[in-house]
Amino acid sequence: MKKTALLTRLLCVLLALVMLATMAVSCSTEEADTSNETNAVDTTDPVEEETEFPEDGLDGINFGESVRIVVSETQKGQVYQEEETDNVINNAIFKRGITVEERLGLEITWLPMDATWNNNREIFFQHIQTTSETGQAYDALCLYNLMPGALAAKGLLENLADTTYIDLTAPWWPEDLVNQVLINDMLYSLVESSSKGTLMNIHGVFFNNKLIDSYNLKSPYDMVAANEWTFENMIALVKGVGSDLNENGTKDKDDFFGVVTGTEAKLETWFFGMGYKYATKNEAGELEFLMKDSTYMLSWIDEFVNASDSKDFWLWDKEGHTKAFFNEHAILYMSAIRLVDNGVREGIEMDYGIVPVPKKDVSQPKYITNVANSHDMWCVPLDAKDMDVSSAILECMASESYRQIAPVYFDQCIKLRFAPDERLAEMYDLIRDSIVFDFCAIYSFALPKVPRTVLHATLKNPTGLPWTSEWAKIESSMVGGFETILELYR
Repeated sequence: MKKTALLTRLLCVLLALVMLATMAVSCSTEEADTSNETNAVDTTDPVEEETEFPEDGLDGINFGESVRIVVSETQKGQVYQEEETDNVINNAIFKRGITVEERLGLEITWLPMDATWNNNREIFFQHIQTTSETGQAYDALCLYNLMPGALAAKGLLENLADTTYIDLTAPWWPEDLVNQVLINDMLYSLVESSSKGTLMNIHGVFFNNKLIDSYNLKSPYDMVAANEWTFENMIALVKGVGSDLNENGTKDKDDFFGVVTGTEAKLETWFFGMGYKYATKNEAGELEFLMKDSTYMLSWIDEFVNASDSKDFWLWDKEGHTKAFFNEHAILYMSAIRLVDNGVREGIEMDYGIVPVPKKDVSQPKYITNVANSHDMWCVPLDAKDMDVSSAILECMASESYRQIAPVYFDQCIKLRFAPDERLAEMYDLIRDSIVFDFCAIYSFALPKVPRTVLHATLKNPTGLPWTSEWAKIESSMVGGFETILELYR
């Protein structure tokens, strides 16, 4: 073993002992991609445990092929690693790739490309179309989460519902995703339940234990246990604690808040957490565009605006909300789970807890969370050379994430190493089991307007841009766009 690696391991053991008494968290800026950073907390070897996993039906395969997989450049570290290091999470990702190659008899070439939410995305779409038309289609694509929907809407993706190897009932495919986007036996993209990109982007509400005690507030853990953790009760919990500390009459990072939260993308987390969706299947299995129902949308908007308008609740500022929680200027902070290992990397120490995103009311059957931007989605371009090979790649990647990545990232690094409180570990399980997906969110790039952008515009300026008048301007085009997407499934 190299001397530097040994010293690193010794330092991590000491760090782990310190963290049994105090937890490190920090706040990353909203939308920040952290997949290619090295997690300072993940440098010790995982504990080997005997665990029984469900079969994936991929034993005995040997395709003897060379394949090409495209990944989004900014998220490539979530999907593959080129070599082993002292970072156990990156090693798990590296070993997953090796295992998939060995199990399927493949040689994988990973091809990072500019494939994210930017002005160049149409260039990428054209590239995928050209390669498909010329017989040079890639074997699989693992992309930034809003890209596959746009590719599907352009007719550039294969149907994944009827393949030799993909088992949509397997636990490595989220049940709600399949329920929402499998229509008429057609499905064009998939999200793993256990990849790093998924796990690090699941949301929860973090809270500062010291501040909970200082203000003599009821523990959010106890509220969850009593089925009292609702949006209204969350706001009531911290009512009156907000303070304009710098007396400038403006909400900013130097003030104190009961709740801080991010802007555009984070709004969807509150929205989904309270049981709302832009579209969903009805009892007949038909997809309904709920967004066009102004009464439905206003029932959530009014509730959220009333809460965020108080001095206790801070929304909007893209970076300031993270600084507020970092500086103990906020009691509650809704963020993605990646906050935990980002915090250790930045050397922030804080005694914290986490609970799910609150329900709308106690009658809501379960807690709900979405997966933040910068997670990955798998798809297969039209005219890929062999759908047996492509479907086996997707299934094996997801299956091996379930076996290799989740136990390291989630069970060992997040729950055990940084969650000495048993209740904290229980909350992580509850949050992980509550993820949902929305049809319109997946197809955001294929709609005339990104749904959350419209929602954000109204919530940021509810007086100047009331939902009813704003929606009236775009209703015709949005409904038409929704119907156009549905044509894919008819």
